[in-house]
Amino acid sequence: MNQSLKAPWPIVPGSYWLGSMKSPIAIVTVGQARFHLEKERYCILGSLRTSNLGIEKIVANVVSNPGIRFLIVCGLEEGHMPADALISLTRNGVDENMNIIGARGQLACISDIRPEAVKRFRDQVKVIDLVYPKDTADTIDWADPPFDFDEDRMEKLRGQIGECEQNNPGPYPDGPMIVQLPEPLRSPMDWSMVLKDQVNRVSSLMLRMPSQQLMTSSGDAVVSPEFEVFIDAIDWLVVQVPSLQFYASMKRYLIG
Repeated sequence: MNQSLKAPWPIVPGSYWLGSMKSPIAIVTVGQARFHLEKERYCILGSLRTSNLGIEKIVANVVSNPGIRFLIVCGLEEGHMPADALISLTRNGVDENMNIIGARGQLACISDIRPEAVKRFRDQVKVIDLVYPKDTADTIDWADPPFDFDEDRMEKLRGQIGECEQNNPGPYPDGPMIVQLPEPLRSPMDWSMVLKDQVNRVSSLMLRMPSQQLMTSSGDAVVSPEFEVFIDAIDWLVVQVPSLQFYASMKRYLIG
């Protein structure tokens, strides 16, 4: 549904910073990239960690603002290759099952977005790929160490921003498209019980397993940092917690 752009915008919450509504540029960083950029050089600057839910949020926020005409993706690839999935979406679209065509990572599917929203997204923005390196070990680093952009990265980023500003075609003519995404899996009132359940589950594992097996057990696989969902590699449960970082610290404390 197309409507007039109204506050508040962005319409979907996430990990981002707002710049200038006059800018035609959205910037997506992959990995914990750190750099300084004047706010007038971008409209929105956000991070991406997943190849599904995070991309859905980007699509929803971009198509609701027709002034955004360029999408710069930068940083270094990680985890299940979210940058590759986002770039593949803009270049190739999706198949009949809403799987992102050509994406190399796992779970590159945006099932909560309508095909017409994907088409609008692809028509509205031009993608600029500044991701390097593009390969990954296909693992999630709990520590997620930050890294600073060096002079070469910053020069390329500023150069691309300048080109986008010079070649801005103006707002997308069809106006805003409003995309409704589903609510998070749990409400905040559930979190205390979730944490209690996880403490009991990990403690129970300690009692059932010999110490040498417990210490060499596999780590957890993150499914969605946005919704704090992971798969436990020991018993293959899909679990949502209020904070992946807090859960990881709690588990390290319990198992030593």
